[in-house]
Amino acid sequence: AYAWLTFSLKGQKTNTMIVGNLSLNLDNETVGINLEDASPVSENVGMSYKPYSFTLTNDGNIESTYTIYLVDDDDKIPKGTEKLKDEYIRFNLVKNGIKENSKLLTEIKSDEGRVLDSGIIQPGQTNSYDLRLWIDNNADYDYMETMFAGRIEIVAEQIKE
Repeated sequence: AYAWLTFSLKGQKTNTMIVGNLSLNLDNETVGINLEDASPVSENVGMSYKPYSFTLTNDGNIESTYTIYLVDDDDKIPKGTEKLKDEYIRFNLVKNGIKENSKLLTEIKSDEGRVLDSGIIQPGQTNSYDLRLWIDNNADYDYMETMFAGRIEIVAEQIKE
């Protein structure tokens, strides 16, 4: 359960209490997201790969904002192995059956990180995702002997009424 209490002492006194149950469940069928011993492929081939599937469900009774990130999991990369550059990794995200065009990871990287999706999720709502990653067909030979390891993370906040 979450509680938000605000006191305003200047002018008129205001006491606001928002109480509810915020529970977001990220169900991930995969242990991790890895690109290892992969070769550059076309978008058609990349889109044929088995996706990393996960769902986000609001099990609580409060609507929430959310942001889903693809974060590095560098501790899964063996010592002596270089990290695969974002500019070589192409991805596609399908949300609730709606497919978007593939992009390079550099196209979604910001100061906050790699944002896959964000929005508002209502109580009882579930969003289903399929994420595919592959090495872009235009990658040069720097991709060899490298590896990408990542995981899905979510940051959420209840919407204050």
